[in-house]
Amino acid sequence: MTKEKPRRSTLWDEIKRRKVVRVVIAYVLVGWGLIQIADATIEPLRLPEWAGTLVVWLVALGFPFAVVLSWVLDITPEGIRVTGDVEDETAENEAEAPATPADNSIAVLPFVNMSGDPDNEYFSDGLSEELLNLLACLQSLRVSSRTSSFALKGKTIDMPTVARRLGVRHVLEGSVRRAGSRVRITAQLIDAVEDRHLWSETYDRELQDIFAVQDEISRHIFNAMKLSLTVDEQQAIQCTTDNVEALDYYLRGRELYHRTEPGHLDKSREKFEQAIRVDPQYALAWAGLTYVFVETYWYKDKEEGWIERADEASRKAVELAPHLAESHAARGLALRAAEQFDEAEAEFEKAIAINPRLFEPLHFYAQMMRSMGQYERAAKLFLRAADVRPEDYQAMAIASNMYEAFGDIQRAREVSTETIERVKRAIELNPNDSRALILGAGAWQTVGNETKALEWAGRAYEVDPGSSGVMYNTACIYSKLGETERALDLLEKAVEFGGRNKLYYENDSDFDNIRDHPRFKALLERV
Repeated sequence: MTKEKPRRSTLWDEIKRRKVVRVVIAYVLVGWGLIQIADATIEPLRLPEWAGTLVVWLVALGFPFAVVLSWVLDITPEGIRVTGDVEDETAENEAEAPATPADNSIAVLPFVNMSGDPDNEYFSDGLSEELLNLLACLQSLRVSSRTSSFALKGKTIDMPTVARRLGVRHVLEGSVRRAGSRVRITAQLIDAVEDRHLWSETYDRELQDIFAVQDEISRHIFNAMKLSLTVDEQQAIQCTTDNVEALDYYLRGRELYHRTEPGHLDKSREKFEQAIRVDPQYALAWAGLTYVFVETYWYKDKEEGWIERADEASRKAVELAPHLAESHAARGLALRAAEQFDEAEAEFEKAIAINPRLFEPLHFYAQMMRSMGQYERAAKLFLRAADVRPEDYQAMAIASNMYEAFGDIQRAREVSTETIERVKRAIELNPNDSRALILGAGAWQTVGNETKALEWAGRAYEVDPGSSGVMYNTACIYSKLGETERALDLLEKAVEFGGRNKLYYENDSDFDNIRDHPRFKALLERV
């Protein structure tokens, strides 16, 4: 469609647009004030009589300059700039206007805990995440990630702004009030672009009916968005437990898993194990337990027993729910931790075949390829993961590193440019996202802005000075800058703070400058 050209503005239109009238009025008022001040102070200050005449002449002479400058220049939030033509501003505004999100896109905001008990927060958050994961099973639907949606928790933001920030058309929001064995759930589906309700419902049920409520909410969403499910999708959205107590423990375990404070993995493991004791057939609890075992091994305790336990848990998840992509993703992660890479690859491929739009298997698979030094394959997988979650910056950032590692510098810069935009949006949602800041720092270095790279790395350290990831990635920046000792100092701190995945140190091309240094070799022996 051809866009209608803006009409040619008249002289008066231009005067108003350039704010000339405002400047003239302001100038006259300020000038008049200066003349009055001069008139009142000349005699007390014993100034010559011609001083008052001089002030009048200076004010008069300054007037045409003020008019010309108001016509030529404009004061904006970004500073003083030359005022452009109407056509230029129209084109700029059109370029900055965000594209309308796809109709088949949705975000699930954290349901509000109305119980009056902060300890029930896990339940309202867990219900939101259950619905999010359920919707994510549909390949025809783009679902905003948990990280992005939950970053808006507790914030009062209008729906059009939510749509713009998350890049979605539809938003599901609601509230949960839990009292004893009863629960009241209110849910509403909103067209966030047009800011109008599509559907809403309140459910007053016994807690044991929570599964039916989840099913009803999802069906209403499917109908409102005119979505049809395949047979495989219908099977994938079925809950893998019908035990409310097991679900409760599972939701607590998952909420603890997402935290970052010390001891969160131990507490998460306890809840997943309690869920399994209540319902030994709960496949997702076995998958969650696998994640905890692997992360404990990688970041906390290098005892081989964790690998064995992850192997057992992931086998059980696949045995109980071979139709779930989550089961195979967990199995692949356990095999990767055990360095059985061929078997892990087969499991990741199965998970992707079941649900090509599930982020985790793509991301785990890409990370494995990266750790093995297969940078080109890793880059492609990271980009696929980034495509599944258009708001995710991590996969995009690491993809750029992979392109740089195998020599495609131009592509690395292109991907880093997109990474910076994604990171900016993430920081807008959460200014204290140290992971976003440090990966953004690496992207700035790739596009050639070392000042920004060091500035953002410093901000990441201020936010999270005890993060091994911040230390590791800052070391990458200094290594590429040729500051060997600084890079090695940071790497030793990264190991001290828990960054002990030896394959990364051995294969990361950012450390090629320091790989032969005695301190680096000694560090590899310690990892």
